Amino acid sequence: MPPSIVLAPDAPAYPAVLRALATPERAPPTLYLRGALPSLPGVAVVGRRAASAEARAFTRTLVRDLVSAGFAIWSGGAFGVDAAAHEAALEAGGLTVVVTGAGLDCPYPLEHVPLFDRVLAAGGALLSRLPDTSPPRPQHFLARNHVLAALTLATVVVEAGFKSGARSAAAAARKLGRPLGVVPHPPWSEAGAGCAEELAMGARAVTCAADVLGAVGHGPAPRRRRAETEPRLPARGLPLPFEGTFGPLGALEKTVLGVLGDTPTHLDVICDTVGAPLPAVAGALLTLTLQAVVVEGPAGSYRRGNR
Repeated sequence: MPPSIVLAPDAPAYPAVLRALATPERAPPTLYLRGALPSLPGVAVVGRRAASAEARAFTRTLVRDLVSAGFAIWSGGAFGVDAAAHEAALEAGGLTVVVTGAGLDCPYPLEHVPLFDRVLAAGGALLSRLPDTSPPRPQHFLARNHVLAALTLATVVVEAGFKSGARSAAAAARKLGRPLGVVPHPPWSEAGAGCAEELAMGARAVTCAADVLGAVGHGPAPRRRRAETEPRLPARGLPLPFEGTFGPLGALEKTVLGVLGDTPTHLDVICDTVGAPLPAVAGALLTLTLQAVVVEGPAGSYRRGNR
């Protein structure tokens, strides 16, 4: 394979946004490129390497909708959420960029060499801060997240444990003033503990592509909620006066909201009424609570909001 194109800070093709981030103490990084950086606006989609099946499915749905809305997808090329993001972009006929933490002659992980080849064949790019022969090192992956956040309009964290490396991408986006979106997780989920912490620090909740587009000032995208594997439950119970006021809800959110009234109802009762497993119902309640449609009461009970 031919050597990478070297993009020094003084090169005409060097991303201006990185040049503008230079400080007296730190020059902007030299970049090493294979392929072509998309002219389309980009969204970074990141998450755990040991991602759950639900997180990977959600990532695919989110990415397909973002590609349909005209965005390129950037990620880190790792296992889990990263790979799902790149693959979904390719399947949707979109462009995707791998920002790696190793030199481009040292692809990491090796199992993703076929994926990286597909990225290039589809017109996307491989990008690194390191010369081609640099081996992967932990500190390199943290440094690459700054580039990933800087070169995209927004960063979305799909799933992250409390000490997940994906949170370094979130920290970079926050430091740079870029929109940061995080997918809510049940509060007892260790896999999503980092997401809960990011939301507490002010990140935006992301439940579909429209949430991302709203954060970057674009028009709405199709509001396909959750992963395509989510149970499709029929709405029943009370009417939905909030529909349209807060935007369309997913099937499970509609059903959960439909069984709630002004009197607090315990989580166990809600699960029994809608006939869905507790983790799924808790996730729906978290989404409704974040939208101020539902209010959490004492001892695991919930009621409709007053708005």
